[in-house]
Amino acid sequence: MKSFLFLLISVHVLSAQVPGWYSTHTHPNYPPQEYLIGIGSGSGPNGTDAAKKSALSDIVSQLRVQVQSEMRSVTESFSVNDDEQIYSDFKRKSRTMVSDEVTGAEIVETVTDKGTGTVYLLMVLDRERYSAGLRTQLESGWKQATDLRNSAAGFFAKGKLNEAVQSIGQIKQVIAPLFAQQVLHNAAAGAPYSSPSVFNPAALQNDIRTFLSQVVLVKKSGDAQTGKIGKKLAAPLTVSVTANGVPVSGVTVQFFTDAKNVLGESITDENGMASFMTVIRSGPGVKARLALQGVGREFEQNLTSTAAMFTWTAQASDKAFAVSINTKNPKLEQTISSKLSAAISQIGYTVVTMSPYTITVDISTGVPSTIDGMAGTLYNVTVTATVSVKDNTQSAVLGTETFSAKGVGSSEQDAVLKGAAGLKFDQSVLSELLQK
Repeated sequence: MKSFLFLLISVHVLSAQVPGWYSTHTHPNYPPQEYLIGIGSGSGPNGTDAAKKSALSDIVSQLRVQVQSEMRSVTESFSVNDDEQIYSDFKRKSRTMVSDEVTGAEIVETVTDKGTGTVYLLMVLDRERYSAGLRTQLESGWKQATDLRNSAAGFFAKGKLNEAVQSIGQIKQVIAPLFAQQVLHNAAAGAPYSSPSVFNPAALQNDIRTFLSQVVLVKKSGDAQTGKIGKKLAAPLTVSVTANGVPVSGVTVQFFTDAKNVLGESITDENGMASFMTVIRSGPGVKARLALQGVGREFEQNLTSTAAMFTWTAQASDKAFAVSINTKNPKLEQTISSKLSAAISQIGYTVVTMSPYTITVDISTGVPSTIDGMAGTLYNVTVTATVSVKDNTQSAVLGTETFSAKGVGSSEQDAVLKGAAGLKFDQSVLSELLQK
């Protein structure tokens, strides 16, 4: 009976050394609305260190859960999805910030179970003290964003559009971590931090659109010229770029025939003027428009609205070309020669039998693939035409372009012929090649 009583007393003493807060995860001196509580335990020679890491990890995991909830509310309230880059940076920073920036947690109680050698540790993070530090960082960050926004407006007023757009871009880099810090603040403090709504991504995009809507690009000289295809214009194409009457300097103006064929570009001078010299091509003329770095596709329409069209009258060229198709297949030669000659004539050049300039076409085919179907085996072949322009007087190749198409037929030869029939000689690309 005595030994049984001794055993009960021993168990009671040992169990009493496991603190109540370790089991309940609460402590009367540290209410949850004011503190985040972390508990940890460890044993052995490094038991205390292990308990510290465990307790801190406990606090971090609680914050991380609350951060996930706060991320959703910030995403909704600040329309973060309006800018994919900001959203991506915001998510990445929010996920790592908890572990990286949780500082100030204090060890307030340590209990060692003498029977097992286990160390029990209570760590607390003062919500108000911790969130106060975050608020200081947030205020500093939003001031930086405000200064950048004011700088953007100041640059634009002076006609420095590039600098204005770059300042808006810098704001985007600043606010992504600020949103993440705001999330962490709200998770720790339990009370929302109100950031300036003018800095949400949608508002910043609107700033850029407002800038672009005030930019005017107009033709100054070089319009309505007449000349032969392949010859230089008599005068350069010149535009003026202004914003609210102020010359816009240092911006790029692109000159192009279509979206895929930019002929060149020019930078506006201190008077907002940009000029470009080119040769006459087939077609109605050349467009000029702004091309700004640091703006995404969502501003494509804004940039397009600044475009100005230079027209010209293109006369047929005196230059003529002979066409040579390198193939032993008469049908293939006839098909490609006919299509290429038609494209050359449409551009404004003449195709002749003999000329100082020869257009040579080399034909190559890819490895055929086969498809077995109800109608039998079908062959799929890619046909590539390598078109080169040669100056025979100097034995020099002036330029080369490749055009390709796929053909499907009942035999490999049939597929090649159909691929050749499907070749399209893009007139803009071909025109550039013939003018070299």
